[in-house]
Amino acid sequence: MMAQMEEEQVHIPSEGRRLETPARDALLEHYARTDSISKGALAFEIIVIAGLSLWLLGRGLQVTSALPWLALALGGFGVFRWFLHHVFLNKKKLNEIRPDAQFGIHNRDSLLALTRRVFAQLGLKPDAAPVFVIRAKDVNAHAVRCELWPGLHLFNGVFLNRSILHLLDEPELASVVGHELGHVFPYAPLLSRCYLLHAAFAGIASFAITARLESAAVAILAPLAILWALDWVIAFPHLRLSRGIEFLCDDFGAHAAGLLPALSCEMKIAAEQETRQKLLLRIFEARQQGSPLNLASLAEAYEAAVPFGKADPQEFEREFQKFVGQKKSAAGRISLGGFLGFLQDAPSGAAEEGAEELAAELRHLQDLPLLPLDRSLYERGSKGWSIGLAERLTREIESCPQRVLFQLPVEVDDRTASHPNTTRRVLYLWRNQAHYPVCV
Repeated sequence: MMAQMEEEQVHIPSEGRRLETPARDALLEHYARTDSISKGALAFEIIVIAGLSLWLLGRGLQVTSALPWLALALGGFGVFRWFLHHVFLNKKKLNEIRPDAQFGIHNRDSLLALTRRVFAQLGLKPDAAPVFVIRAKDVNAHAVRCELWPGLHLFNGVFLNRSILHLLDEPELASVVGHELGHVFPYAPLLSRCYLLHAAFAGIASFAITARLESAAVAILAPLAILWALDWVIAFPHLRLSRGIEFLCDDFGAHAAGLLPALSCEMKIAAEQETRQKLLLRIFEARQQGSPLNLASLAEAYEAAVPFGKADPQEFEREFQKFVGQKKSAAGRISLGGFLGFLQDAPSGAAEEGAEELAAELRHLQDLPLLPLDRSLYERGSKGWSIGLAERLTREIESCPQRVLFQLPVEVDDRTASHPNTTRRVLYLWRNQAHYPVCV
């Protein structure tokens, strides 16, 4: 088992890491081709809808059972099932936040002013998409664009986790908002803007199949199968061009905030992810060192100890130990293997091995050789950046392909990841700097 684990661990290839980045014009061309292919998928849906509708009308719509109508409802409305998550998400629009609320250096009014500037810089109307804050400690943000038909909005929005507000300064945050607006507007795939057509396709196809076979099982299974296939169709642009879309949205963010804030943002977020990865390893070490707490309680302690914004390892350790002490009375109810088995739906033995493998991988990542540079120069905020500093960073990256910028698994190879690694994002922005202002 240990030999197998060593073989599967992340290693830098002998030829060095992959440092090439796509050309901006090539990405735009590839994106346009992907949208053209998407038009073919939409045309197929229209043909199927028309053909099945004619067939049903030819039968005189002689439906003697409620089952086809049930299938129609499951298929048609099932397309929008993901929408419920965002309806009930614990979120607040920026203008709904209390005026005295503070998020690091930001408050409600400064955030509203920042988003207005970003929308104006990108040529968007101030109300083009709502911006929400989510009470979440992950350093992340995401965007949603859902339209019944191009231009007929159902739900568009940018979602900023609270931690990212605490972590970033104003120019860096402007880059994030610009990036997410890239997902909402110029780089929202066509297939995510035609949900009315998808709903009609799923509903009518489910209705026709159930009307033909008239079975309760078919009334359930047919829409489920169609919805499963539609999910893959709608996701096609992201499966084909996920990292390319991220590069293009980084490009959009750099137009909103400038080159240097965009670079500073990339570095600061990756540094925080690296820190939190090391703190996560602390959870496994506490368990392996004989902590009386089960993994559920340790995970709860981790969540309580990690702050919004930048994590400090020493402060984390103090808060972690404090919370562990408070939870000792609840120890012993769920074992590490049992808890992971519950999460992963795996036998307890397999879950235990999975936990050991994850801990081993986290330790191995800390042995990856880092670039010989003072990273603190690049993590002190956008005002500390200069073109010379950025040039020095990219020169170090390109001259040392055997070393990583951050001790993260995606830094070694991002080919199987949905997002490009920080190294390639930095290089992409630097190599396309002629397209962006230095700062805004």
